[in-house]
Amino acid sequence: MSSAFSVEWQDSGKPTVVGDVPSAVEVSMSHDGRKLLGSVGDRPQGCDIEPIRSRTEGQWKTLLGNARIPLLERLVREGDSLDHAGTRLWSAAEVIRKATGSRSVTIEWRDRAGDAVTFGNGEGSNDVVVLTFPVRLTDNEERMLAFVIEEDALEEHVDVDVDVDVDADADADADGEGYSVVETSNAGPDILRSMSLFDPMAYGSDVRPVSRSGYPAVSIRFPVGFRDATNIGGSVGFASFALWLGALRERGTGPVSKRIVEDMATGRWGMVTNNSEVFIDANLYTDEIVEGTIWITELTGPDQATTNLNMEWCKVDGDRRIHIGWGAMQTTWVEILSHGVVAARPMPQYFHDFIEPMTTRTGAEQDTVPEKPRDVDRGALIRSAPMVPRNPYRLEEETFETTLQDGNAVGNVYFGNYYIWQARVRDKFLVRSQRESLAARGAFGELRCVHSRVEHLREVMPFDTVHVTMSLAALYEKGMDLEFEYYKVNGDGSRQKLAIGRQQAIWTMPSLPGGLNLPSPSHLPSSLIESIVEAIAGLG
Repeated sequence: MSSAFSVEWQDSGKPTVVGDVPSAVEVSMSHDGRKLLGSVGDRPQGCDIEPIRSRTEGQWKTLLGNARIPLLERLVREGDSLDHAGTRLWSAAEVIRKATGSRSVTIEWRDRAGDAVTFGNGEGSNDVVVLTFPVRLTDNEERMLAFVIEEDALEEHVDVDVDVDVDADADADADGEGYSVVETSNAGPDILRSMSLFDPMAYGSDVRPVSRSGYPAVSIRFPVGFRDATNIGGSVGFASFALWLGALRERGTGPVSKRIVEDMATGRWGMVTNNSEVFIDANLYTDEIVEGTIWITELTGPDQATTNLNMEWCKVDGDRRIHIGWGAMQTTWVEILSHGVVAARPMPQYFHDFIEPMTTRTGAEQDTVPEKPRDVDRGALIRSAPMVPRNPYRLEEETFETTLQDGNAVGNVYFGNYYIWQARVRDKFLVRSQRESLAARGAFGELRCVHSRVEHLREVMPFDTVHVTMSLAALYEKGMDLEFEYYKVNGDGSRQKLAIGRQQAIWTMPSLPGGLNLPSPSHLPSSLIESIVEAIAGLG
């Protein structure tokens, strides 16, 4: 067989090998985020890789259907956890469907040896035998693998215990605890099977009277989307963390959010962001589950109109929470005096009565948002900006025309745009010398933001023009500090400073796909250093 072949997908979704290959070659593939599992052979193939996620007993029964409950219970009796047993059965059914192309799947118990369990589909001469076993991959996340195997690979004893047929009635009768069931006479097995693929644990919220922060806290949980993964290596970018700060802040006011929106709708009242920052300590990827936790440390300022918010981001791995990063934000309740002009005012009584009790410490503080970025070895200092009122080492600038799409319910331009503008201006500069690296999706390394902060001085409104500058604060062998200034451009060409920003970045080389830990800083490409030195030559 030559190398002149490829894999194509039929309309059914089944992969097929085409080209210079024997006609008997069969292939199967399965994805889990950035992981790809495949199998190939001269007989019908099927494989599956599934993360082992935590679900309640009711959710597993709904997902699997009543007819599979005896198998689920046997697996648990013989040592599987509920989540291992449920995932094992789900994977076995997926493999049988792939190998047979059948919409209705029968599963029989075959054999067990330690963590490995085999199943069959009881089709006589067309019987498919599936091997299932758990593994822990390099990202330390446990998954269930399932493959079609040859009958003669099994030992000569088979214990057929349960014969299960899955059909629409079995799924429709399943226990609906903690899960939505489609109630329609047209909900056949294909519809129910597709609906059951959604993970009810991927979205949710929790309220903790005593949390890791030592304060009452609210958490929300959701899957990472494609749009969030803006780093060229495939991980979540710093601007996405900033936008999540706002989402978490707004979810945290859930019990009184309707009244807040009603006040804002009058056009007289609003809430503005004074400052915000993000600290990124680890990687997060598309389709992973992230949990953000928010707590309030104190009310400050005149009439306690200002709220100090802290946040932590964690990756959800079953019952574990793996730290990813921190966030902080300060907001103030304001009266809107005129276009873009506000003044701090006491927050409404209902809002104060809701927030104030949340500022009472309820337990020991185990960890907290850092006051400054963590120390990392960025090598020797190459160049630093002079200590003058305005940084002369300007690297890049860009003008943005804002619209209603940049605004929010308050009517001003949303704070998260300032981080997006940071990213856009930085990218514009990087592409000059690092186009090859950017095109290679991080294969030659990438510049990673580990901390970013924005401090707001005044408001800007939709349809205002915003000019953003980026300057070098310090250049190191393995990273850099960047400074940003944001200006409103008036009709006569004059400018008003809106905000200042700062970013700490490191250069990293590719790590294992899906790796949790940020790689240690590597030396900046010489082409990038030369581009920076050239840009600031003669300045300052």
